[in-house]
Amino acid sequence: MIFKTFTAGKDDSGRRFDKVARKFLSEQSLSVLYKSIRNGLIKVNGKKIKPETKLNEGDEILVADFLVQEKTEDTVETPSLDEDIILFRNDCLLVLDKPYDIPVQTSMNCSISLDRIVLNDWLSEHKDSRSLSFRPGPLHRLDRKTTGAIVFSRNLEGARWFSAAVQSHIIKKTYLGVISGKLTETKIWKNRISKNPGKSADSFHTVSVDSENSDGAKEADTTAVPVAYGKYNGKDFTLAKFIIGTGRMHQIRAQAAAHGFPLLGDTAYGADRISEKQDFFLHAYELDFPADNPCNMPERIVCRPKNNFKEFLERFLINKEALLII
Repeated sequence: MIFKTFTAGKDDSGRRFDKVARKFLSEQSLSVLYKSIRNGLIKVNGKKIKPETKLNEGDEILVADFLVQEKTEDTVETPSLDEDIILFRNDCLLVLDKPYDIPVQTSMNCSISLDRIVLNDWLSEHKDSRSLSFRPGPLHRLDRKTTGAIVFSRNLEGARWFSAAVQSHIIKKTYLGVISGKLTETKIWKNRISKNPGKSADSFHTVSVDSENSDGAKEADTTAVPVAYGKYNGKDFTLAKFIIGTGRMHQIRAQAAAHGFPLLGDTAYGADRISEKQDFFLHAYELDFPADNPCNMPERIVCRPKNNFKEFLERFLINKEALLII
C-alpha cells in the first residue's frame, strides 16, 4: 500500500480528525471517509485512529494514495495582492480597502475576486506551513459596488474571534454614503428587512423594509448622521455617516431609501441614475475594536474615501472643509 503524507498545521491542532479530513479530502463521501479510517487506510503517526481523535500540530497523517485527488492551486490568472490596499495585517486578520466593482467572493460573472487574491497571497506565504483544514476568507460582506474596509481571516484564531465579536456587537462599523435629499439631523432607523422573493435579477438581489409578515424578516438597526451637503444636477444631497448595529444584506441602501433618502444613483432602490464613475457611493469607513482583544487589533482602523468617491466630493460638496475631517 502506498501512502501519501500530510502534516497537521497550527490551525489543525485540537480539532477532531474527521473534521479536518473532511476539508482536505473533500472529494470523498463521508461514508468512504469513515470506512477508510476504520480500515486503516488513513492513519495518524503510523497508527489507526478514531474519527474523534484530536490532532496536534506536527502530526503526520498517512492517506492511501488512491483516496487523494491531486489539486492544483490556480494562481496564473489571479493578480497578486496590491500592497496599496492593505490597511492592516497580522497573523490573525487582514484588513483591505476594497476597490469599486470588484466582488469579495468569486462569482459566475467575474473571475477576479478579493477572496481568490487573498487566498493566493496566503498560500504563497505559507508554502511550508499550511493548515490542512483552514483557508483564509472574508469575515463579513460588502456589496460589489461598495468600497472600503473589509476583514479577512488569516488563521483560525482570527476567524473565530472576529465572528464571535461581530455576533456580540463589540465591533463598531461606520460607513460613509452619499444620499439624495437633505438629512438635517441624526436619525435612528429600526426596521425589519427580508430578501425579495422575486425571480427577476433585480428583485432577487434586493431586499424589502418593514416586511413584518414576511418569513425570515430580520431586525436592522442603522444610525444616520449628516456630515456635509452638496448639489448634484441642481438637487440636494447629503454626505452621511452610517453606524450599523446589525449587518443585514443591503441594510444601509434599503433603509435609507425606505426613509426617503436613497443613495444617490442607487436605481435598485428608487434613485435616479447618475453619470459618474460609480453607480452610487457607499464606503466602509471605520472599524472600531475593543482595546483588549486576543488578535492585537488596533482600537480604530480608518479607511478614507479616495479615487472616484473623493473626486465626486471635491466636485460637488458645498462645504468642502468637511473633506478635512473624513
